[in-house]
Amino acid sequence: MKLRILIVDDMAAMRILIKHYLRKNDSVLVVGEAANGEDALKKAQEFQPDVIILDMSMPGVSGVEVSRKIKSLLPKISVYLCSAYELNEFNELNIGMPADGFIQKSSMKPELEAMIVKELKRKKNLER
Repeated sequence: MKLRILIVDDMAAMRILIKHYLRKNDSVLVVGEAANGEDALKKAQEFQPDVIILDMSMPGVSGVEVSRKIKSLLPKISVYLCSAYELNEFNELNIGMPADGFIQKSSMKPELEAMIVKELKRKKNLER
């Protein structure tokens, strides 16, 4: 069983870094990448990933708004917002966070590993 992941970040270097960490795990398949919110919505519908790792701060449509739209249109997809800032710095997210989790870029590797474990368990339970 593979966890299918879509990576969304406006910085190519960050997408490469996330992909590098994810590819070290045999249970993960990166199904696509997007550099902005509009492309993320299209690719989420096209690829139907299990998980989307979504940068919170992107030009145009913010990651928070993209997350709300994805959770509304495709509620079975888990969305993890990713940021260089700590979650408590985003007061708008403290109530009703439109995502399944948060990954801080400064501690990305262990947080990605924890996310993979959590999402593989969730996927296994959904398939039962």
